[in-house]
Amino acid sequence: MTDCTTQREKVIRRAAEMFVELGVKSIRMDDIAKDLAMSKRTLYELFADKSELLYHSIRHMRAEASKRLVERIDIERDGLPALFVMFEAMMNNSQRLQRFYENLSKFYPEVFKRTMIEGRDEGLLHLRRILHRFIEKGLVSPHVNVDLSITMFYYTAMGLVRRKEQLSLPEGISEQVAFGYTIINFFRGLATVEGMRQIDEWIAKNPPLSSRIAINKF
Repeated sequence: MTDCTTQREKVIRRAAEMFVELGVKSIRMDDIAKDLAMSKRTLYELFADKSELLYHSIRHMRAEASKRLVERIDIERDGLPALFVMFEAMMNNSQRLQRFYENLSKFYPEVFKRTMIEGRDEGLLHLRRILHRFIEKGLVSPHVNVDLSITMFYYTAMGLVRRKEQLSLPEGISEQVAFGYTIINFFRGLATVEGMRQIDEWIAKNPPLSSRIAINKF
């Protein structure tokens, strides 16, 4: 790894922290250079403009979130319930960064669009691989149309995560509960008998969740 690459990665890591902490609009290239005790000229030699640095900062944040998620779950060990933990973590992270992405969409729409498309494509590819693995393990039906299933699930889940202000949920039902309800019922529809057993066993070990989705078991 060259010194230039190391310096570039250092800038990306710190810029990502600053963008999240202080906002994408308020942070200037001057601020980042000053924080890193770097000349503005050096910073512009590494990144053409703020939009480029912002783009790479978001990619860094997404990669770090994925790394933490991989460290937290093990689909080989945990089976289908690993997906519930994965999507819950994704939703919590989305809520934490909601204002960041709202401002990104408002002030840097091209960066927002590019990162959202890449994030979607990466997410769908990852989910496709997981479902194929679950089919091999006998937890998901081999008759499932994987591509159609993950596409429908993605847009349903993202609708809950990113458009929750437009949702009209029953009284007492939070977005988190609605999200969990959607995830569990979706994978129930894909699961084999063994997959269903894993799901039911996991629900039994999570009383708060099982009491909220008792309607599922009819």
